[in-house]
Amino acid sequence: WWAAVPKHHWPDDGRFEDFVAQHWDDIWGDRRQEIVFIGITMNQPSIRRRLDACLVAASAFTPTLWTSLPDPFPAWGERQLETSV
Repeated sequence: WWAAVPKHHWPDDGRFEDFVAQHWDDIWGDRRQEIVFIGITMNQPSIRRRLDACLVAASAFTPTLWTSLPDPFPAWGERQLETSV
């Protein structure tokens, strides 16, 4: 993400800044995630509506409320031992 790189390290090219500006958000910069669906006869409007319904408004995005929840994923490199009953 270019938002995490100091601007003096950005490429010195007007085309680059135009490209970044197209994908820039005032809060998140160019940070984003994308999901791609490839298929035949997919109902794009329905898929888009259903995914949009899952979005959280920026004003409701409160990660501090989640920091005390247990992490369901083990740390990288550690194996979880299964115990048989």
